[in-house]
Amino acid sequence: MKNKVLIVFCVLILNVAGAQNKKAKQNINANYKRSSLHTILIESDNFPYKDEVINAYYNSPFPDKYNNHTIGEKSFDPKDYGKVENDTMDFSTVIRKYLDKNKIAHKMLAKWFNRQPNGSFNMDLIAQRGEYDATEMEAHIASNSVRGVASLADAGEELIGNTFVVVSRLSFISNELPARLIRETAVKAANEIEKPLVRLMAIKAADIAYNKAKKGYSVWTNSYLYQLEWNDSIASIFYSDYWMATDNFSEERKNKFDQSDLFKLKYLGNERSRNLVTFSLKKKRSEEEIVRVATTRNIDAVYAKLQKKHDVFKTKTPLYSGFPITAKIGLKEGLEPGDRYEVLEKFENKNGITKYRRKGVISVQRGKIWDNRFNAGDGLRNKKKNSKGVDRTYFKGTKNYHAGMLIRQIKK
Repeated sequence: MKNKVLIVFCVLILNVAGAQNKKAKQNINANYKRSSLHTILIESDNFPYKDEVINAYYNSPFPDKYNNHTIGEKSFDPKDYGKVENDTMDFSTVIRKYLDKNKIAHKMLAKWFNRQPNGSFNMDLIAQRGEYDATEMEAHIASNSVRGVASLADAGEELIGNTFVVVSRLSFISNELPARLIRETAVKAANEIEKPLVRLMAIKAADIAYNKAKKGYSVWTNSYLYQLEWNDSIASIFYSDYWMATDNFSEERKNKFDQSDLFKLKYLGNERSRNLVTFSLKKKRSEEEIVRVATTRNIDAVYAKLQKKHDVFKTKTPLYSGFPITAKIGLKEGLEPGDRYEVLEKFENKNGITKYRRKGVISVQRGKIWDNRFNAGDGLRNKKKNSKGVDRTYFKGTKNYHAGMLIRQIKK
């Protein structure tokens, strides 16, 4: 009898947990504010499969954990902003000249406040992304009482301040040249070996390594990360000196905003990613298709590296379920067994500003990582063989979490 009661009790608990998860899943996307992103491509000179690589960049899915904050400029010629030596050079100086000359930060802020052709602003986009009351926010700005509006401060911290630009340089390089240079260095060192047999074996080893390494190409992505600067001082100047509602046109304020150099993009750092393409796959695909998949995956990989290195760029992801603990992220985000994530609960402080408190820590389960990379299962080599058939990533944890709670990666 006791066993039957226990079984019934467990079933009830599972049903309740399942109902909570189902209800929370329906509101997963409504309960957190994404960072916003604009991407720019540094144009390159001709290289093998250039058209396929560039098309893959433009057609690759936009990172789904970010709001698309594209402002129009999608690429530029670096030679217009400085001397270009080679693809491995540091492009940060060239990029800075481009960003400043074209007032990219200025244009990104104008998009946030939905600037109209006559120079007026409104809060429609901010209200949409942050679930605020646009009419209330605009009324307080008009009455010059913005300090008392929590939603304005919250939008600044949660949305505008989490706006980023990623500038990328792509190249597609034959592996033969670097392989040959490595072979020449190895043979030179081998020729200095006194014993003939050992010298012969070393040269043979260099030849074997060369023949293996020279096949195919490598897709290189070098990406630079910038963040829009936004703080209380900048916000105060914007609302008091530049803000102009549709029904309160001012030529002076319009010109002030147009000529302002107040808005800047802060450089955070850069990361590189390399992906090998061999064309020697068992599954029959065109070379163009293979290049497209490799390029798209390489772009995803460099984003994952930037997120791991820069805490401010890390995305929050809602749990898909709390029992078991799962989330819709995986190999595309660079997950590895044992990676640790903090589980966050959102709340508002006494000033009405959104904050997050840690509720616990979970870790990625080995063998339960979702292969959500572009064209997963297409025959390209998958080092994470144990992820096959998984449609979400599973985590280990001991606490009672539920779907919709947010997780964010932390250092091991």
